[in-house]
Amino acid sequence: MLSVFQIIVPTPYAVGPVNVYLIKSDPLTLIDAGPNNAKAAKVLEGMLTSLGSNVKDIKRIVITHAHPDHSGLASDIAHKSGATVLMHPWELKRMDKTTDLIKERLPYVIEAGVPQTVMAEMYGERDKLPRPNVDNCRVEELKDDDNIKFADGELQVLHLPGHSPGHTCLYDPEQKTFFSGDFLLPHITPNPVIEPDPEKPGQRLPTLKQYLNGLDKVDRFNIGMVCPGHGGVFNDYRGAVNVARRHHESQFNTILNKLNGRELNAYALSKEVYPNLHGWDIFLGLSEIQAHLDFLVEQGRISFSKEKGVSYYRA
Repeated sequence: MLSVFQIIVPTPYAVGPVNVYLIKSDPLTLIDAGPNNAKAAKVLEGMLTSLGSNVKDIKRIVITHAHPDHSGLASDIAHKSGATVLMHPWELKRMDKTTDLIKERLPYVIEAGVPQTVMAEMYGERDKLPRPNVDNCRVEELKDDDNIKFADGELQVLHLPGHSPGHTCLYDPEQKTFFSGDFLLPHITPNPVIEPDPEKPGQRLPTLKQYLNGLDKVDRFNIGMVCPGHGGVFNDYRGAVNVARRHHESQFNTILNKLNGRELNAYALSKEVYPNLHGWDIFLGLSEIQAHLDFLVEQGRISFSKEKGVSYYRA
């Protein structure tokens, strides 16, 4: 039986603290690492000490996804301890300095009808955290249905994209514990971010379809406790699954009502649904709307046409 400890680490983001989980079984393992700043590192190191461990004792770091609040300290911990970093290859690619995340998404932002001035505002906001990397670290790639073995048990790897292309969750079949990263949260529904398809160059990932399919998959598991990336642990996982489904159904209805008798691009729709966004939040709001539009198009509930490289949608 695995011994699990939740460590709450501060972040500079509006989402609030992030959870890092210590698995006190051989080999000593962290699930996620927290953001790369001095305050987070001090809290993490202090909590490890209070739990009778040390950063230098860590043997493995499992990263659920490459967002800075979850993966930022992975490199620092790995360099201090010699730990192996385990993550999905699509998340590993996002941490490669040669990958230009803005350039990859730019065609889809243009297609959404975002004006140049708004692009400048959106991309001009500096991230509060440095871009994560695992340079000069020992790395192992994870794939769906892999097993991460410990002296006292194992964790099953579940590839559950939607919030991020290689988002990985972990399931302990003995204790029925589900480490959900940002896939399933107790208080918010994760954003289906606009991403290029790593397997189909030039195409946009169907992020919302992936996420909803993932909810169906998780709903079939026998889960006793959810250990999320943010917020407290909880046991009503089907309640959280249903809240997420209802949220997206509400979004579908909102978009269909906005398109009633009108033809709008994704940016115009996002401005109507989220009129007060600024900076990078504009991109996140746009991602939410674009993901729902893509899903509605696939269902045949709306159609679209292109004019001068911009897609316009109608009910």
